[in-house]
Amino acid sequence: MKEDSQIPTKEEIIKNMAKHLQTNFEDGEEVLIRTYDLAFMKGKMEAISEMKKTKQ
Repeated sequence: MKEDSQIPTKEEIIKNMAKHLQTNFEDGEEVLIRTYDLAFMKGKMEAISEMKKTKQ
């Protein structure tokens, strides 16, 4: 990251999480659960969006 005010890139976040999980592997379960939850929510949002498109 170049400045404190910038949001880290996806690649930076993944790299930092990978480093963290190497030393704190017990956090991996929480990461997987959160990832699943986010993917599930994204899938639901996309399904709702498609339903709205077909009704128009």
